[in-house]
Amino acid sequence: MSDFDLTTIYFILSESMGGWLWGFVTLALLLLAAIVAGIMTLRMNGTTARRPLVAALVAGLVTTIIFTFLVPIWTLAGAGALAAPIDVVFAALFALVPGGVVGSAVFAIMAFASTRRVAAIA
Repeated sequence: MSDFDLTTIYFILSESMGGWLWGFVTLALLLLAAIVAGIMTLRMNGTTARRPLVAALVAGLVTTIIFTFLVPIWTLAGAGALAAPIDVVFAALFALVPGGVVGSAVFAIMAFASTRRVAAIA
């Protein structure tokens, strides 16, 4: 385990994901930039982040719940793959990935939409 560093993690991810790795890295960086830009625009307009955060949490939670039951299909497992509680826990952990993507996108969309609404009112 002493050789387990970022280079090793990169090669493990590169070998297991192939060409999809750079697409996912790009998507993660775009979503992070969208979240930061959304927070910055909310602060500049003096509006709270409550509505975008609640909408993002609800959308991410619903997506995570839906994908928890779709993980066996997604990972090509059998129909009885969610038999034990630990299987459901790991399926929920896998489902956090699309849930996080949807939650991040909803936050960014709601943040920019709420600032446009404030600008239209003023």
